[in-house]
Amino acid sequence: MQKEGKGRKPNKGLISLLFLLTVVGAAAGFIYMDTFYGGGKLQGYFSTVLQKDGPREGEESPVSSQEKMVIDESSHSKFAAFEERFLLCTKDGVKFFNGMGDRKWNDTFNMTTPQLIFEGEYAAVGDMSGKTIHVYGENGLLYKVQTEGELMQFALNMNGYLSVISKENSAYRIQIYNTSGTLLKGRIEESAGVFPLSSDISDDNKSFVVSYMDTSDVEPVGRVLFFYINPEDSENYTDSMFAAVEKNGEIVPIIGFMQGGVLAVISDKMVYGISAAGQEAWGYPLDNMVQQASLANKDYVVLALGDVITNKEGRAEGSVLWINKSGEESAYYEGEGEVEYLQASEHGVVIGVDKMYLGLRHSGKLAWSYRATSDVRDILPMESLEQVMLVTKNEAIITQMKGSQKAKPIVSDETEPKHEVVGGKAETETNLPLSNVPAEPVEEDGNTEEKQKKASIAE
Repeated sequence: MQKEGKGRKPNKGLISLLFLLTVVGAAAGFIYMDTFYGGGKLQGYFSTVLQKDGPREGEESPVSSQEKMVIDESSHSKFAAFEERFLLCTKDGVKFFNGMGDRKWNDTFNMTTPQLIFEGEYAAVGDMSGKTIHVYGENGLLYKVQTEGELMQFALNMNGYLSVISKENSAYRIQIYNTSGTLLKGRIEESAGVFPLSSDISDDNKSFVVSYMDTSDVEPVGRVLFFYINPEDSENYTDSMFAAVEKNGEIVPIIGFMQGGVLAVISDKMVYGISAAGQEAWGYPLDNMVQQASLANKDYVVLALGDVITNKEGRAEGSVLWINKSGEESAYYEGEGEVEYLQASEHGVVIGVDKMYLGLRHSGKLAWSYRATSDVRDILPMESLEQVMLVTKNEAIITQMKGSQKAKPIVSDETEPKHEVVGGKAETETNLPLSNVPAEPVEEDGNTEEKQKKASIAE
């Protein structure tokens, strides 16, 4: 997940920044930085970029691109890629495309600060300046959730279940919804100095997890709490909590379930694997600060390393590390410079250092390199690591990455579209029917808001 936009230069002190922002109330809305950019006027085109067969420094040759979309920068556009299909989110709503220029459906509404995440075949769009989350499947809107307080963080599992953290006054609310939008579980946290940072739901739909930062004492404490979702599992547990992992002096802002049910936990000192039963299975010590992290591929924790931690040996800044679900280092790429962008997918990893972008296989091998001539917002692998959507502030291009290359798009005037779409609808657009949309989220018996207990995680 996870998480918050990609392509922007991160602060080297990732964990210190999270601590500061949390204390001032910006807890965890940015942890799931799984974000994508784009949106606007559709048009076919011909373009060329410079490429060669192998990534050899200093040599570049032409290669043709395929299709593009012109973007209105003010639309706050984001993309999610599903192989050859993709979803486009703007401040004016959501569109789903079977391919460039082939829109399948459209859902129109207004947002101020849209955030897009996806898991499996599902996507969720939340307005971080509002209180609404929309959850989508391939055929359209599945359900929408209205929070009572300010939206802080949300996550999906592979089955379309949604976890939400919101804040109202001094209280935080954690809620779990199933694929039909039914509220299954709710939890309220009002303990002074305790902040929920992130949440996730297991792919078997049985449990959810919340990471907290406790600042009520001199030294911060990181906690990861496990809760059952179903009443039949949780009847013998207070507040449905069946396990807890506590780390003194650590902060755990990033969590996410991996394949097989292991929960990956990234702190400022370690990467942990926690079993589905809530027991610590493994730990991987960090000798470098973390510049970027991704749990988007559920087989690996992918880390871009920053400065060496004091009194540690560490590795070169800009290196990329793969840790598998057994806690073993499975691959390593020695980079150079500050990694400002990291995008992980099932096909591989894309990293960005200044204006140089690299496509890395999960073996740690370099597949391609790309030298940008303008600001890049995203490079999203589609059907393969080489077939990507390249997104800048003004356009989104589907192209083939090979060897060492540099983009120089050339647009054909003959392929201009008849209707312009800039973060909204063309005059001739119509909204397609959206299936399985309840009027309001329905709450299951026995799990009403009145029955939610105020919870404290203080020892």
